[in-house]
Amino acid sequence: MMNMTSKFIKLGPCPHCGSSDARGEYADNYYCFSCSKYDKKSDTASLRERIKQRTKQHVANGIGLIDTVKEIPRTAMQWLLKYNITPQEIRDYGIAWCMNRQLLVLIQNAGYWQARNFGFGNMKYMSQGMKPLKIYGEGKTIVAVEDVLSAIKIARCRGEGICATPLLGSSMSKQVVAQLSKQYDTVHIWLDRDKAKQSIRIRNNLREAGVTSRAIISALDPKEYNKEEILKWLKS
Repeated sequence: MMNMTSKFIKLGPCPHCGSSDARGEYADNYYCFSCSKYDKKSDTASLRERIKQRTKQHVANGIGLIDTVKEIPRTAMQWLLKYNITPQEIRDYGIAWCMNRQLLVLIQNAGYWQARNFGFGNMKYMSQGMKPLKIYGEGKTIVAVEDVLSAIKIARCRGEGICATPLLGSSMSKQVVAQLSKQYDTVHIWLDRDKAKQSIRIRNNLREAGVTSRAIISALDPKEYNKEEILKWLKS
């Protein structure tokens, strides 16, 4: 049954009846007005569209983008290579360099940015704006981690039906708990070892929301493991 309350996006071609412009795309489904075929979007695709719409609303918050270039200097590149982040992943996920402030920008959209500081001061990470809910990879099981690099490493497991979201910290808001519980049946929490208590607290909140969840406590941060090691932790 078509969800009439879902936000309309655009009209496009229908793969079922061949119409060139009768298939309506909505936030969480597709509906063809020619052949009446209804298709539900995948969980990840639906959530990404909702995030996209919410990000547009954040433009009004006045959080501007910071100027970046694609060329990353040696020191920052060495830090990325330390965690085996590939040049392709750097391009795919939009990691870039802010020359004026000596920042490696890990994530940036219209309402938020976060960067690794390679300039002056004692702050390792800098950020501004409202934290977004960003999904890395594709899958029915999602793993919530602290940082972007950990999310990128876990996204390599998309072939196993696993994706990731960086919390950009060690807490999960009620709003994010509600969104993830609607979109995924399984949500694992894998924070750094020193955040074990927070991991268990978030896991309990997700379980109360009816989601299958467990807290993964490992010796190293997720970003320090390779794909095989990550899968071993997730399936153990």
